Amino acid sequence: MKEGLIIKYFRERAGLTQTQLGEGICSVTHISKIERGQTQYSSEITNLICKRLNIDLTLELEKFDTLEIKLHEWLEAMVKQQNEYIEWIKEDLAQNPYLHFSETKYFHSILLARYQLMHGNFDKGKALLESCQVAWNSLERFERNLLQHIWGIYFLNIHNCKEAISHLKTINPKEYNNHEFYFHLATSSHLMNDKVKAYHYGTLALSYFRATNNFKRILDTETVLLIQMGTNDLCQFEETVKKYHTLIKSCRAHKEEVREMTLWHNLAVEYFAKGFYSEASEVYKKVLDQSDLIPNPSVKLGAIRGYVHSCLNLDQYNRQNLRSLLDDGRRLAEQFQNKTYQFVYYMLDILLEDKDINDYYLFLENTFLPHLHEIGNSTLINLYEKELFHYYRKSSQHEKACRLAAKYFEPLSH
Repeated sequence: MKEGLIIKYFRERAGLTQTQLGEGICSVTHISKIERGQTQYSSEITNLICKRLNIDLTLELEKFDTLEIKLHEWLEAMVKQQNEYIEWIKEDLAQNPYLHFSETKYFHSILLARYQLMHGNFDKGKALLESCQVAWNSLERFERNLLQHIWGIYFLNIHNCKEAISHLKTINPKEYNNHEFYFHLATSSHLMNDKVKAYHYGTLALSYFRATNNFKRILDTETVLLIQMGTNDLCQFEETVKKYHTLIKSCRAHKEEVREMTLWHNLAVEYFAKGFYSEASEVYKKVLDQSDLIPNPSVKLGAIRGYVHSCLNLDQYNRQNLRSLLDDGRRLAEQFQNKTYQFVYYMLDILLEDKDINDYYLFLENTFLPHLHEIGNSTLINLYEKELFHYYRKSSQHEKACRLAAKYFEPLSH
């Protein structure tokens, strides 16, 4: 089978017909059957064919056989986020002549989709995933699980947590030994404010990353687990802050600047959620300063939102500076087609320009919260529903306030 594919590839590359290749060696029918792997053939015939094609069949078979190994190495490099090695393998694979017609072509396409997502090319990544989805029945079990995993990563990147989870939960861990997907399940569950599942999946991911000596992803997972430990108790919150600083020091020691930035951002979110707007604004400002040196669009989008919102709550700010930040954020959100933050910046613009506050809450109620519910971002849902609840109370919309509050209270059992 493999020998036939190799012979066919080089015959077509040489511009030869099956008749021309078999002349003086064997019949056209025999060449056809060899290429399709439908007949037995002697080494004498294959030697003559390869001599005419000027190829070393043993060497070509090695290239063919190492292709799947290389693809698994590429996947492992992506999981471990070894950026230089990722690029090296990508280029090495591009030199392999059998990449696009061997049985591993869909494996490669799915990994290429992940590569595109890593670089923010969501449309290209989605197109590759869709092309593989069409070939679902042709995929091996591992490839099907891999495809579901990368679909999960795609939807997580565009902040559609519900869709992310629907794909990730179909993965069979017995058929798919890349248990990194537990981390993406933990992250999606966190964004949907399901702390129990986020912690459960996070511990599974942490176990896998420790077993595979993946230090970078250990840090990522510990960050997610730390977020689940957030509490309203002030003493315990102080302990949480200490844990954040411990992880930040660990990142700094290993020169993990992007992860350090993410931790600072998450700490700022914790401060904001507790109503410590001064502390939140200081930490958000630190993240924004870091983002000028280390590009991280997703974190920068959140930091702009958090900094502007914190300053508006403090009522102490330079309007021109905040206007400039919002303009930067809007451009970034449009560039990455992030509708969530486009809505966020629209609402912050209303607050910054002292427009009719009713416009803010009408947009929040009728447009933004329905959007958040659609994509399943419960972290922002909780934040903004709390705002809406206080608005209902102040504006004497008691029935709406009660309906909203009822979501957060379990009915008493008798």
